[in-house]
Amino acid sequence: MTWKQTTLIIAINAVVSTLITLLLVVVILPALNVETPVTTPMPTSSTAAQGTEPAVETTSTPSLQVHIVQAGDTISGLALLYDVPAEDIVAANNLENPNFLQVGTELVIPVGGVSQEQPTLTPVPTATDTPQPFEPPSAQTATAEAAAATAAALPSEMPAAGELQIEITEIIAAGDADREQVTILNNGTGRAVITGWTLSDAEGNVYTFPEIFLWPGGSVSMYTRIGQDSPPNVYYWNKLVPIWSSGETATLKNENGEVVFTFVVEP
Repeated sequence: MTWKQTTLIIAINAVVSTLITLLLVVVILPALNVETPVTTPMPTSSTAAQGTEPAVETTSTPSLQVHIVQAGDTISGLALLYDVPAEDIVAANNLENPNFLQVGTELVIPVGGVSQEQPTLTPVPTATDTPQPFEPPSAQTATAEAAAATAAALPSEMPAAGELQIEITEIIAAGDADREQVTILNNGTGRAVITGWTLSDAEGNVYTFPEIFLWPGGSVSMYTRIGQDSPPNVYYWNKLVPIWSSGETATLKNENGEVVFTFVVEP
């Protein structure tokens, strides 16, 4: 190859390289410079939630139940059954003598206590031309509403003030361990609490009363023999032998050890 041929080849290569460079700068590079679109962020769920109405709070309300008195029912037993304070049951039914319940009597049981709800504001509904159907309340709802109205009119608790006059009224079957029984009566006008009081005989036998409430006219029976207590008015000394004898003195003391009443067993 001559030097003229070599020079020509070099010149052609230089021209081709220049054309390629111009092509890249003028045509290809501008075409690759694509503009990135700007996206607008969508509102988040929290932003979209703004302006919506708040959820309505719901509150639980106490319920009222009606219990039909059965044989053997007591106020304390019903209080344990329904988990309701005995005083609430007495107050809800305005019982003058809770120690005696008549079989078949309907008792209002204020389960949940007295309602303490505060009124809450509710949105006013938009008026429509479509009449709303009316559904009369069921018999159960009507009974519950009537019971609630009756309970609301009753006092919250029985008055405890008044004169106390606790007496031993009788001791029967003295000398017979299976039948011996002492009867204690609240003959006053106020509610008596004889918790911690004692009943004793001349031989030093002492019985301490558990938590017992006696309403005016209420009584409690204390048996000498072994047995299962049946609050609020039947209790057992759990003795195997008789305690009382003719002419013996029974002594009733309060929780401070003060003599409240004495009783001489009749022959």
